[in-house]
Amino acid sequence: LVVFHAGSLAVPFKEVAEAFNKEYPNVRVLLEAAGSRACARKISDLNRDCDVFGSADYTVIDALLIPEHTKWNIRFAANEMVIAYTEHSRGAGEINGDNWHRILLEKKIAYGRSDPNADPCGYRTVLTSKLAAIHYGDLSLAKRLQDKDRRHIRPKETDLLALLEVGEIDYVFIYRSVAKQHGLKWVELPDEINLKSPDMAEFYRQATVEISGQTPGSTI
Repeated sequence: LVVFHAGSLAVPFKEVAEAFNKEYPNVRVLLEAAGSRACARKISDLNRDCDVFGSADYTVIDALLIPEHTKWNIRFAANEMVIAYTEHSRGAGEINGDNWHRILLEKKIAYGRSDPNADPCGYRTVLTSKLAAIHYGDLSLAKRLQDKDRRHIRPKETDLLALLEVGEIDYVFIYRSVAKQHGLKWVELPDEINLKSPDMAEFYRQATVEISGQTPGSTI
């Protein structure tokens, strides 16, 4: 049973696979983690065999795999964007849900994010920065956040955890579930920014991001 899944789903999918094998011991489950969009490209562009695809964003399936490679998906969980850090991160004693953007923009602070074209957490980070600019009434904020520390962009958000642990970066934009699974500290962002609340859909709709589309050279 070949399973492609988002890096953010590594811990729960490992547990699910173990539970599945107790019930079906003769089935070998092969788990392969990558950014959700990278996983989808393995199916659509590389024609890799895949039985189950666990995406961090159901719209990846809608945009890249339906109708040619699958006909449906199941929404099974919700999440929210947070800023994760450790007790050794610079600014750890002062960062909070109100001043986080000022802390991240300090020259001595380094933070990481994932690639928007490979990983939903990456484009959600961009959306978070744009919503923050609206929420705080500072229209230059999104560009300043996106332009800083571009050397720390990685294919998927879980690739950044090692950098965080060794202190090469101080903070990372990531899902709350991943921060919790790895025992990290995190900053809770306002609902206007964190993308968790269906009630805020109209506000969230003000932010857009352009990423690679279904065919080479196209965008969505």
